[in-house]
Formats: sequence, structure tokens, C-alpha cells
Amino acid sequence: MIRGYSSLFFFWLIIGFAPIVGGISIKIIDNILLVFLASLIGFLYFLPYLIKNKEFTTLFNKNNFIPFLVIANFGSALPFCCLLYALNFTTPANTAILNQFELLYSFIFSIIFLKEKVTFKQILASLLIVLGGVILMSGSFKNINLKGDLIVIFSVWMFQVSHIAAKKLSANIPCQVLAAAKNLYALPLMFVLLIIYSNATFIKPGATLYGIIFYMGVIRYGLSYLLWFWTIQKLSLPKVTAIALSYPALTLILSCLFGYDKLTLYNVMGLILSMLGATMLSKMLSKEIKNAK
Repeated sequence: MIRGYSSLFFFWLIIGFAPIVGGISIKIIDNILLVFLASLIGFLYFLPYLIKNKEFTTLFNKNNFIPFLVIANFGSALPFCCLLYALNFTTPANTAILNQFELLYSFIFSIIFLKEKVTFKQILASLLIVLGGVILMSGSFKNINLKGDLIVIFSVWMFQVSHIAAKKLSANIPCQVLAAAKNLYALPLMFVLLIIYSNATFIKPGATLYGIIFYMGVIRYGLSYLLWFWTIQKLSLPKVTAIALSYPALTLILSCLFGYDKLTLYNVMGLILSMLGATMLSKMLSKEIKNAK
């Protein structure tokens, strides 16, 4: 349980930087090409583990084929392409904030498919996070592009489909194998998208490009995947989703530092509400950890 809680914190830090890196990347490399390269590097990140522990049988087990496809394409290939595309029309902070709508999908899917009980306190804490996001947006309506925002809102449900499929498999399959499969099984679809839709010639070599590819491949598609699977293996999916989705607080601060957004009264109020909700859920998780000892 403790490892799961620590994994969640470091995962939160990593994804807080993701929209900033994504905002920089759209000016340097085609978004589909970036996701393809990140998936490939992410798989290579776990290759030594697969070889050492002889896990290729599990990776290519026919019984895992469909779940792995769901985890990979709904948890990586499709939504990340959508989110990177959305950054052409909205800011990194707004993209991060709108990701909190995944909470609503989390409640619905977890109750229906995982049969998890959602308490009143959990609903209240999660609504605080969402309310914080709404307030953050309300202070900058003039800067919001409807197209970009709708892309984000109507794509984040895919993450929950992937999380539920992973949650059902995580008890029997090592986290490293799940993370490797999430990258490997995304490659065929990404290759098709690369051929049909990508402007693969749009790439500007340089130190920034290499830094982005390293972050996306090794940190985001490698380490953060592993941390996430460790987390959902140990803790309740709706709760950890809610806490993870408080990361716009970090993204907003970084976005202001990088000049994408300005810190306003609305931002401060939104941050306070979002972090209050995350703190409430964090305390619930702490109780789960103590009760499990």
C-alpha cells in the first residue's frame, strides 16, 4: 500500500509537466509522430525486464491480446494524439484542467464495471476538484477555444476504459509487463495513423526535440506508466484517479512560469479548491493504508 501511495505522488509530478512539454512539442514535431516514437521508446524501456524475467509468453498470450489492445489504444495511442492536437487550440493549463472531467467517467465506469462503492465524502472531494477546474476556466473564457476544449472533454473517457482493463489484469500480471504491453500494442495503430494523417516531415532537430523525445519516451511512457500500474494495483481506482487529476495545480504554476498563462484570482481560488479535494482523498487513502497494515 505504501509503495502504491508513493507511486501516485511521483506519477502526479510527472503528469504535471506533460501539458507543458506537449505545448512545446507542437511547434517542433508532429503529434502523431511524437506519440509513435514515445511508444516505441517506452517499450524499449521495459525490454531488459522482459528479457531477464522471460515475460514474452505473458506479453503475447492470446488470452491477453484483446485487453492489451484496449489498454494500449484507449490509454495511449488515441487519447494522447487527441490531447496533443488539442494543444493547437488551447493552453496547457486549460488542457490539464479539462482532464479533470475524467473523474465523471471514473465514477460511472467504476460503479458499473468494477462494482466499487463511492462514498459521499469521495463524491464531495472529487466535486471540489472539478469545481476548482471550472473556476480556473471561468477567469479566462476569452482565451478558450471551443474546438480544443471539446476535443479534450470528449477524449479523456478513453483513459478510464484503459484503466479498468488494466485493473482487471493487474492482479495476475507484473506492472512492467502491463506497461510494456501498453506501448507495444499501441504501435500498429500509431503506424497506421502515421501513414494516413501524420505530417511526418514536420520535425525540427535540436536539443529541445531530443529533450522532448526523452521525456515522452522514458519518463512519460516508461516510468510514469510503471508508477501508475503500481498505484492502481494497490489502491482504489476512483480515489487515485481523483488525486492524480489534481495535477492542473502544478501545470498551472509551470504554465505561468513558461508564459502560457497568468496567475489570477480565479486561478488561486481554483487551485485552493482542487488541492482541498485532493487532500481529502489523500486522507482517505491514508486510512486505507493504515487499515491494511
